[in-house]
Amino acid sequence: MFIFNTTFSVQNTAINNWRTWMDRNYLPTMQDMIQGIRVELYEVMAVIHDDSTNFSCQLLCKSPEELETINKYNTILMDNLSGHLGEKCLHFSSILKEI
Repeated sequence: MFIFNTTFSVQNTAINNWRTWMDRNYLPTMQDMIQGIRVELYEVMAVIHDDSTNFSCQLLCKSPEELETINKYNTILMDNLSGHLGEKCLHFSSILKEI
């Protein structure tokens, strides 16, 4: 099992716009690209800021080939998100492997 994790730091004033973008763009695209992918979205509770909230989007998949597909489309979608929300939403991604 592999997890492609993207962590988002979203200014509180932009959370509704970010969530709408996730629901209309990111999540459906990823689910269409990889059949059977499991998608989980969490609020990160360990870090609390007055003006922003952190979220983790985890895409659970089974193979390195699926990771390649996710990485390819993630790059395109994150560029789109940056154009949409600018610095109101910062993000970084990491890959985890189940041991």
